[in-house]
Amino acid sequence: MDVPEAKEIIASEQAELVSVRSWPEYIGEVSGYNYIKKKGRIPGSVFGNCGTDVYHMENYRNLDHTTREYHEIEEIWKEVGVVPEKHNAFYCGTGWRGSEAWLNAWLMGWPRVSVFDGGWFEWSKDSENSTETGMPERNYKVIA
Repeated sequence: MDVPEAKEIIASEQAELVSVRSWPEYIGEVSGYNYIKKKGRIPGSVFGNCGTDVYHMENYRNLDHTTREYHEIEEIWKEVGVVPEKHNAFYCGTGWRGSEAWLNAWLMGWPRVSVFDGGWFEWSKDSENSTETGMPERNYKVIA
């Protein structure tokens, strides 16, 4: 999906734009990439709690880098309202983490899943798109 479609997801009560980024990326402490200058998150996105930094997805993977059991990932998502009844669009900084989260949901048989593959990189390049930094209104349980 592209930016206009991501905006539709944010506006819908039947959908979630899921940030599959680290907590420091999500709250705007870091961008995660040396070539992405802007820091922060897409307003209205939910925190998908995937890992500690741009290079890791340890909350979605076992120590041997295989995918964790589906019910473990589903429990992480359920806590923030990412459920199979909604259309869930996953994004990260550049696409690989969002794609991996999408694959997990697709393998679970979730009927409406997408990847906003341009992610934070594409969103943050357009000055017309609003961004947020700092602690979100929603209280997240961050898995470290």
